[in-house]
Amino acid sequence: MSTALLFFNEKRILIKDKSSGVNLIEPFRIDSFNKFVEDRLKHLIQTNVIQKGIDIEEVLVDASECILVPNEIYNSSKKEAYLKLNYVNIDAEKVIVDEKLESINAYFISTRLRWFINFCENNLPQIPIANTSRKYIDRILKENKTDIHIVLKENTFDLIKLQSQKLYSFNTIEYNTVTDVIYFLIAHLNKLPIKAKSIVLYGSEKQGVEAALLFAKVEALSTLRLNTFSENEFINLLS
Repeated sequence: MSTALLFFNEKRILIKDKSSGVNLIEPFRIDSFNKFVEDRLKHLIQTNVIQKGIDIEEVLVDASECILVPNEIYNSSKKEAYLKLNYVNIDAEKVIVDEKLESINAYFISTRLRWFINFCENNLPQIPIANTSRKYIDRILKENKTDIHIVLKENTFDLIKLQSQKLYSFNTIEYNTVTDVIYFLIAHLNKLPIKAKSIVLYGSEKQGVEAALLFAKVEALSTLRLNTFSENEFINLLS
């Protein structure tokens, strides 16, 4: 039986066939949640997935707030306190969840919108939900040695630093434009792993072009090689 992955980034939902990467629905934009949105989502899933004999294997979500906490100091009853060390004001409509990151023996703490969790519980029961950042870190730790990874999302970007196939650091940072991201990178060049030689950047085609143009203009970045990949390539990596 064919399987699919459902992706949710707090503003948009899309569903992809896992084997081919083909979109099973047109990306569905969500600006606010109401009964119409819930009914529309149920209809899209029913007609484009379930009625075609396709099972949704996993739900993958982005989050604007997320941190890593080492297993040695982790206490599940304090996950909200851990997160609020970095994010003081967390939306009341969000739930704080944790996921074990086995590759580095740590816990990944993030937020999820309450309405979406309820929707999944009511309409996609027993289907696992995972954070895209957590899953991406797991993937690249198996495949990369020393790289800087930038994943551009709706309003934030993940900055992931690897060294000798180990996680050097992970941060999620707010941004408005690609220029903001590149300037942030320039300001933190002295905090990059010593052996880092390349930047891996995921974003839209337009963002990739803009990042490449900025890289070419900044002498301080001349020692780093930029590799840009599309949002679809990011999603396919997680499939």
